[in-house]
Amino acid sequence: MRLHARQLSSSLKRNTLAPLYLVSGDEPLQVLECVDLIHQHARQQGFADRVVFTVESGFDWDTLLAETASASLFSPKRLVELRMGAGSPGKEGGAVLAEYASKPPADTILIISAGKIDKQAQQSKWFSALDRAGVVIQVWPLTPEELPEWIRQRLAGRGRSIDPQALVLLSDQVEGNLLAAIQEIDKLCLITDNERISVDDVNHSVSDNARYEVFALLEAAMAGDAKRCARMLAGLRGEGLNPIEIHRPLLWEFRRVCSMAGAAASGSSLDRLFSEYRVWNDQRKHAIRLILRRCKLQQLHVLLRQALRLERMIKSANQVMAWQALLDLLLTIAGKPLLPCTETPA
Repeated sequence: MRLHARQLSSSLKRNTLAPLYLVSGDEPLQVLECVDLIHQHARQQGFADRVVFTVESGFDWDTLLAETASASLFSPKRLVELRMGAGSPGKEGGAVLAEYASKPPADTILIISAGKIDKQAQQSKWFSALDRAGVVIQVWPLTPEELPEWIRQRLAGRGRSIDPQALVLLSDQVEGNLLAAIQEIDKLCLITDNERISVDDVNHSVSDNARYEVFALLEAAMAGDAKRCARMLAGLRGEGLNPIEIHRPLLWEFRRVCSMAGAAASGSSLDRLFSEYRVWNDQRKHAIRLILRRCKLQQLHVLLRQALRLERMIKSANQVMAWQALLDLLLTIAGKPLLPCTETPA
């Protein structure tokens, strides 16, 4: 049975849980929320034991069958989650999924999450078998016309309403990025006590948006766009920010990138790391892939040390020097090094 993402909640309330669910699409937030909703209903019905498999290179598909065939030590009802990543299980995985769907184990719910599944894959035996045995939820990105209603419903769920003009303004600012939309909704609910959100409330929220702009600044640097970095940094400076307000979130995010690079160098797949570090934005993923291609782990550690030294400079140097040092760091990350990346530790 196939459902649209917006039909899932009512279906779960009306019907008993299906033996398996396949949630796929290229909108990570909606995929994650669908999976979480199924988790919630399953827990309410006693599915307390949860096992998670992540499909990556070399994954042994037989472990899925072995796990679901064995008895649980903790609960007679089990929730098995299979994070499939790219959207296709390949020949071996397809055969295992088709076999599983032909006779799903009792007291077990299988939740499969995946990227967008193309039309050719939807005609495969494994997809047809899953469709017959359970529920298939295909997630589609929201259109610009659908986004305002989606925002309005999110705010309504928090006991807030919004003026029509404010809704248009907010929709324009977050179009194409549901994660940014969620962040803005969270922020609006924190900074205003008004039950009805106005245009002034949205404008005030946007003017206080520096932290999110910094992440976009680092994203441009990792992607190698030096000109955009310089332009964005000048814009943030023009808004009256202090260099430390930019440096702190930038350093926090770059540390995460270095940690991901270390794990990738040890053999972890980037898709798995993106999931673990909750990197859902496609542009952010692309930027991280680019810098990991451009810089070796040793070079990233050199850049991280440079960023750590910069914090001391910002606190002690005059503002002009601090802004120049921050620009130098971003240009170096962007691949326009002012200092050689072969630097050795002090």
